[in-house]
Amino acid sequence: MKSRGPLIDIIRSYRLFWVICGALFLVNVVFYVFFIATESRKSALLQNQFQVERKKVSELRKKQAAMEEFQVLQQTWTAFEENLPGEIQFPERVQQLKQILNRYRLASEDLSFRSDPLKEENLVRFTTLISTSGKYGDFKHFIGDLQAMQGLFCIHRLKFQQPDNDQALKMEMELSAYFRDDRKPANP
Repeated sequence: MKSRGPLIDIIRSYRLFWVICGALFLVNVVFYVFFIATESRKSALLQNQFQVERKKVSELRKKQAAMEEFQVLQQTWTAFEENLPGEIQFPERVQQLKQILNRYRLASEDLSFRSDPLKEENLVRFTTLISTSGKYGDFKHFIGDLQAMQGLFCIHRLKFQQPDNDQALKMEMELSAYFRDDRKPANP
C-alpha cells in the first residue's frame, strides 16, 4: 500500500499532463470514428463500384471485339464465296481434273459427281470417288496440281494400298469441288 501513495502523488502532480493525454486520446478516437472510419467505408464502396464499372467496360470491349471479329469473318466468307467459280464452270473444272489425271497416267474408272447444295450457304458441292493405280511420285504430283487448280477442292478421304505382289500402288480419294450456286441470289 505504501508504494501506491507515491505513485498517486506523481500522477496528481502531473495531472495537467494526464488530462491533456486523455483529451488527445478522446480527440483521436472521435476523429477516427467520425472521419477516418467513414472515409474508409466510402473508399471501400468507391473501390467496389470502380471494380463493377471496370468489369462492365471490360465485358463491353470483349463483346465489341467479338462482334468486330465476326463481321470481319463474315466479310471474308462473303468475299470467298464471290471469288468461287460459278456452278456453270463445273464442266471446265472436271475437264481440267481429267487432264491432270491423264498427264500422270492415272486412269480413273468413273468420274461421276453427285451434287448437293449446302444449306445456309450459296454453295454447291460436287463429290466424286477416284479409284486409280500408279506410282507414288505420280500421285504426289497429281495432288500438287490439284491443290494448284483454281477453285476450292477438298480431299475428304485419301487411301493408299500396296498390293502384295509388284503391282502398282492403288489410291482411293474422295474429292469435293465447291462452286457458287448461281441459282441463289448472293447474301447482302
